[in-house]
Amino acid sequence: MRNLGRLALSTALLGASLSGCALLDGSSRLEEALEYLPADATTVTFVDRAAIAERVGDGDPETAYGTELSRWSAVMGDAAFDDSDVEWEAVANGDGLGRVWKMSDDLDFDAVAADLEDAGFERSGSADRPVFEADLADADETGLIGGRYPAAPLLTLALVPDEELIVSGSDVPALLDVVTDDTDSLADAGSFGDLVDEAEDQDGLEYAALTLEPACGGSGRLSPEQAAQQYGGLLHPDAMALFVTADEVSGVRLLPDEKEATADAEGLTTYLDERADITGFDADVDVEADDRAVLAEAGPADRRVMAQAWLQADGPFACTLAK
Repeated sequence: MRNLGRLALSTALLGASLSGCALLDGSSRLEEALEYLPADATTVTFVDRAAIAERVGDGDPETAYGTELSRWSAVMGDAAFDDSDVEWEAVANGDGLGRVWKMSDDLDFDAVAADLEDAGFERSGSADRPVFEADLADADETGLIGGRYPAAPLLTLALVPDEELIVSGSDVPALLDVVTDDTDSLADAGSFGDLVDEAEDQDGLEYAALTLEPACGGSGRLSPEQAAQQYGGLLHPDAMALFVTADEVSGVRLLPDEKEATADAEGLTTYLDERADITGFDADVDVEADDRAVLAEAGPADRRVMAQAWLQADGPFACTLAK
């Protein structure tokens, strides 16, 4: 099927704030997740594992997205926790990488702590927020610590039982400072507020990916000259997002003003109709300019294609290099 980018220019103003620092009050799971992520993060990925499991069942291979632990489900059967214990996951990238898992309320954190030590992790930190660290050299040939904990996402982690959280990443102490409100979070900064406001059904989100630093110009796959030819007519958004519910998939591009959004919507429509199939993108997408936002709507059958396009900075997430 050819890509269909049908342009509709709307004069209706967005009801949500587009001030650049919208208030996040933690009323949805996505907004709750932003309360635990560092304020300097520029890219966030959110997965509501519980919502996905309710729709398709645990471990369904047809799901287009999952948590960092889902790929390890087959080898974590003897661990004290695994992907099935996760309610939602949020991953932040910026100066470093931080992961936050909201765990089910029946997880036994004492049993998790004991099993981590038994697996070979060294315990430190406070009694109520213990930190566990392993040496990469202790991982076996399959990348597991103690034969059951994947080193890749869990080399250093901390338990926060009173918040029902497990956190890991490149700087766990700094992440704990955010969790305990000792340093500002993304919710405090409000930097993702305008993007979050574009999600029509926050409570229904299964997956969300948001960035304040869009990867444009082919993400390094193309020369500047090739990128200019391939993405001609597209602009460079200030921010982009992908929101997926059980019923809808929506790409969002935020431009500096309404005039640029209108131009970008026209360019995106042409790109999807005439050039996107060169990179393999194949989905039926409706494009609409609404104030300074450009919305690219697709159906649930295209969730996998849209998720892949997000990772490849292509399809509705393609853009030209900044001038």
